[in-house]
Amino acid sequence: MSNSVKIAVIGGDLRQLVVAKLFAENDIETAVFGFDLYTGEFPPVTKCMTAADAAYGSTAIILPLPCTTDNAHLNTPFHNGKVLLDDLMRSITADQIVCAGMYASDRPNTFDYYAREELQILNAIPTAEGAIAIALDELPITLHGARAVILGFGRCGKALAERLKGLGSHVTVVARKESDLALCESYSYNAVSFRCLSNAVSNADVIFNTVPALILNEPMLKHIDKHTLIIDLASRPGGVDFEAAKRLGLNVNWALSLPGKVAPITAGKIIYKTVCNILKQEGVL
Repeated sequence: MSNSVKIAVIGGDLRQLVVAKLFAENDIETAVFGFDLYTGEFPPVTKCMTAADAAYGSTAIILPLPCTTDNAHLNTPFHNGKVLLDDLMRSITADQIVCAGMYASDRPNTFDYYAREELQILNAIPTAEGAIAIALDELPITLHGARAVILGFGRCGKALAERLKGLGSHVTVVARKESDLALCESYSYNAVSFRCLSNAVSNADVIFNTVPALILNEPMLKHIDKHTLIIDLASRPGGVDFEAAKRLGLNVNWALSLPGKVAPITAGKIIYKTVCNILKQEGVL
C-alpha cells in the first residue's frame, strides 16, 4: 500500500480498532480518536486528543457503524464525552474521503460502507451465528427439532436458514417474492407467503425477523404463543411492536449490531475489506 496515504479512524467500537490495526499493519500511517475508555492493547497507531486532530491531513476518515445513534453525535462508546457530527464534518476538507456506516450525505467523497453489497453479504454470517447463540441461550429446548420461523429471505435470512437446517431445526421461511418462495422450496425449507404469516408464527418455537419494517404488529402478535421466543434482527425502528409485545407478555430480544457484539474481530475485518475496496475504487490504494 502507498506510504503517502494517511487514515484516520474516529469513534466506534472494537470493530474500528481492528480496522485501525489492519491499516497500521499494512504500513499505512493511522491516527485514532475516541478510544480513551478502552483498556485493552492498542495497535501501533497515533492517538489524538481531538477528532479534528485525527482528521487533519488524512487521506480518508473512517467513521463508525452506525455513524450516529441520535442523528446528532458521533457514535463513540469508548469516549468519555460527545462529538457533534456536524462539527466534525465541518473540519474535514472537500478532497478528503469519508467512509461511514449507515450514514447518508450529499457531501462529495462520502461513502456509506454499510450499503456495500460485499459487507452486507459477509455481515450476514456473524449476524446469523449471533442470533442462533441467543436462541440457544434463551430457549428451554434444543434447536434440533425446534420449529424455527424466519421472516424475510434476504442475505441474513438465507444465512440463518442454512445454519438452522444444519442444526436440525424445522425451518419455515416467510417471504414475499414468488422467486424467493421457489428458492426456499429448492432448499427443502417450508416456504410460506406473507399472506399466511399468522399461521406460520402461531406454530413457532422461535421467530427470527430480518425485515426492517413493522411486520409483527399488535394484531399479528396476538397469534404468537407466550412461550415463543422472538428475535428481531432488523435495524431501527425494528420489525416488532415492542410496546404491544410487552403488554401481551411475549419474549422479544431486539438484537441490534450483532456482528460487533459477537464477533468484533471478524466484523472489523469485513469493514476493513469493504473500506479498502472503496479506497481502491477512488484510486487511493
